[in-house]
Amino acid sequence: MPFLLGRPQVSMILEIILLAIAIYAILRFLGSTRGGGVLRGMFFFGLFVILLIGVLSRWPGVPVLADILSSVTPYLVIVVAILFQPELRQGVSRFGRGTGFRLFASRQRVSGEALGPVVAAAKRMAKARTGALITFERRDSLAGLCQGAVSIDAPVSGILLESIFFPSAPLHDGAVVIRKDNVVAASVLLPLSNNPDIQRNLGTRHRAAIGVTEESDAITLVVSEETGEISLASNGEIQKPIPFDQLEAALYEALNAEPPTPQEESISSDSKADTNLSDTRHPGSAS
Repeated sequence: MPFLLGRPQVSMILEIILLAIAIYAILRFLGSTRGGGVLRGMFFFGLFVILLIGVLSRWPGVPVLADILSSVTPYLVIVVAILFQPELRQGVSRFGRGTGFRLFASRQRVSGEALGPVVAAAKRMAKARTGALITFERRDSLAGLCQGAVSIDAPVSGILLESIFFPSAPLHDGAVVIRKDNVVAASVLLPLSNNPDIQRNLGTRHRAAIGVTEESDAITLVVSEETGEISLASNGEIQKPIPFDQLEAALYEALNAEPPTPQEESISSDSKADTNLSDTRHPGSAS
């Protein structure tokens, strides 16, 4: 006679599977957050308390201790939520960017025609030691960050970017946000990363680049005014420095941008020519 599972057995198996999946997801999330070590400790401490309460509840000799633990334990959830609010917000944001939810959000795809001027302008600003912070919006909207900034809504161009980040320009502080092929806002204040593992020598501009990529799927390009190095930040991590001859390829790969058409390649060549012309006119700007 074949072995048949009744409804209670099936329910028990489903509960075990769901609990296993939930514990695995929690542990994986804890390992990817900035306070992963502390959160893992809190998680296992909570399991220990639950087991201890279960043991004490069967031991009639210590009712007071069991009552205290039973009364205090529910408030630990509130304490954890308050202490690790940034990590929990980061986790919820990552959950919303999961594969299953991407169907409800369209990616702001940047074309090759827009990346050419950005790359050319970044190289010129790096040689002139002009600091810059350029954020590319993707699926996660950055409209909330742009609310208190200066609205521009103009096509991407090298002249526009260099004018914005010119040291004495009124909009040079903050970031530029690019959506599709348009500069939508300037002087945008990005959230600073509080990751304790970040190198201490990174300044505010680099911490802002990392911070916005921790809370969204944006890609941020940074030009350092101290060193003239160009960096790319994504997924809460920063890649630096990027050689000039590899910048365009790295940006295309990070943004998964549309391949350039022959007309766009011609524009990119013109941008490179403008870069060389700029170097000839301003020989003292190269470091």
